[in-house]
Amino acid sequence: MTTFFSYIRLIWIISGLMYTTVYAQSTRLLAKLEQKNLHFAAHRGSHQQFPENSVPAIQEAISLGITIVELDVRSTKDGVLILMHDKTVDRTTTGKGKVSELTYAEIQQLQLRETPQGIASKYHIPTLQEALGLCKGKIILDIDFKEERKEYIAQTYELIANEGMEDEVLFFLYDHQEMEQVYRLNPKITLFPRARSMKDISEILQSKRTHIIHIDESFDAVEQLAALRSQGVYLWINSLGEMDKQAAEKGSAVYQSFLKKYPYVTIIQTDNPALWSKTRTTYKNN
Repeated sequence: MTTFFSYIRLIWIISGLMYTTVYAQSTRLLAKLEQKNLHFAAHRGSHQQFPENSVPAIQEAISLGITIVELDVRSTKDGVLILMHDKTVDRTTTGKGKVSELTYAEIQQLQLRETPQGIASKYHIPTLQEALGLCKGKIILDIDFKEERKEYIAQTYELIANEGMEDEVLFFLYDHQEMEQVYRLNPKITLFPRARSMKDISEILQSKRTHIIHIDESFDAVEQLAALRSQGVYLWINSLGEMDKQAAEKGSAVYQSFLKKYPYVTIIQTDNPALWSKTRTTYKNN
C-alpha cells in the first residue's frame, strides 16, 4: 500500500502546475468548494418535504445553504431534457411509461408525487433548462446523466454553455474511462468521475482532466486519502441509504461518527441535507 501511495504522490508531483493550467477554467467553482470546509450535496434536491428532482426541492437546498444539488437528467421522445431518475415515470409521477417513449407535451400533463406518501402534488416535472436557471449563481449543479442515448450529452453541454454556467456544473461519470471523450465536448465543464479502487484514482489523476473524485465506503486507506486531500484532491462520498436512515432515527451523533471514520472527505451526498447542516455546526463546535 505504501508503494502504491508513493506512486500516486509521484503522479501528483509530476503533474506540475495543475491548478494554473488544466483547471484554470474551474476557478469559480473550486472557490465555492473551499478545501477547508465540509460541503454537502442534496441528492435529487432536498426531497424530505418535496418531490425529488422538483423545483421546490432545488429551492429548499438553496435556502438551506447547501453547496451542491444533485439532479438526474433524461430526454423525452422528442429530445427535451428533463429531470427524472427512473427510466419510467411510474414511481414518481401520476403517469406511466418510459420517459424515452413520452413526448414533452405528455410529460407536462403529469404531476410529481409527494414522498414518502406517494400522493399527487401540485408540482410538475422540470426541464434541465429550468433547473439551470434556478441554480445559476446560487448553488453548484451536479448532473447525474441517466439518459442511455449518449448523443444527448452534447445537447446537455450546449444548454449549460448557453446559460453561461460552465463553471457552476459538475458532470458525473460512472466510468472514468469516458473522461477523455466527454472532456473534448467542452473542457470548461468540470468532470466528476467515480473511482472504485486506488488504481482508478491513480488513472484519474494521471489524466489531468479533474481532481474531484467520487469514492465509496470501501476505501479504507485513511492516511493516503487524507494526504491526497491535502494536495488538492476533492473526495466525495455518500451517506445515502442506511446511514441517512440511522441518522434520521438516532440523531446527528450518527453523522459525527461518520465524519470521524472518513476525515478525508470534502463533499458528502445525502438525502437529509437539513440534518447534515446541523451536524456540521455541532461538529465544528466540539
